[in-house]
Amino acid sequence: MKNNLYVLLLLFWINGNAQEYSFIPKNFVKIEKDEFFKLAVSDTLKIKNAYLENGKNFNNRIKDSLILDKSFELYIQNYYLNKSCREFFIVYKKQSLEEKKARDLKLKEDLKNQKREFKNQDNSVLDSLELKDINDVSYSLESLKDKVIVLNFWFVKCKPCVEEISDLNKIRDKYKDKDVAFFAVTFDSKEILSEFIKKKSFDFTLIPSGFKTLQQFKIKEYPTTIIVDKEQKINLVDDLLVLNITKKIDKMIAKFLEE
Repeated sequence: MKNNLYVLLLLFWINGNAQEYSFIPKNFVKIEKDEFFKLAVSDTLKIKNAYLENGKNFNNRIKDSLILDKSFELYIQNYYLNKSCREFFIVYKKQSLEEKKARDLKLKEDLKNQKREFKNQDNSVLDSLELKDINDVSYSLESLKDKVIVLNFWFVKCKPCVEEISDLNKIRDKYKDKDVAFFAVTFDSKEILSEFIKKKSFDFTLIPSGFKTLQQFKIKEYPTTIIVDKEQKINLVDDLLVLNITKKIDKMIAKFLEE
């Protein structure tokens, strides 16, 4: 019985770890989309090739043809990554109309849930915070005690994020001698940030590779700003008009300093 169980487990392991497509090398492992993009923005990944499920190369001519006959929206991308060499393959898999409808409904529901979770943070008390800046200096909720904490969530390729930096720098300069700590948290790597600030100054304390903090505050949209008051209560800075955001940040900081 034990030998039979061992054989069954071995077969399950082999089948579970076998490569799904014969044209993808065995040392490339399928990776979920969210994990792939998390790695892609924090590191330099190089694409080896893109295929259709039948092993045919996926190129611009095929893409244009699929767009023309309106079937391209049925395709999803599967990623196969070799972490050691930072290379990956893409396989375009066609879904049925029923699969696409089910996937679209799930994405829509997931988005609603994510927005609800983000909104539910408002007025809640922050119980922990761990940050490490571009110079490897660490910050904690305890070290920031009695300070107003401004957290701006952004990334270098986000145009609206970059456009608001000048206004954010002015706010930081206005309160530089006050009990306010300004942090710019991004999933971009230290190397990417170092290159960015050579061209454009961002006077907040820069927090690279801040995936843990992004997840903690359930950030899905950029730019987003959150202010933690001296009582360590979370305050979402939200406004339908983007132009009002920096004014709102200024007013909220002033208010929390007076309390």
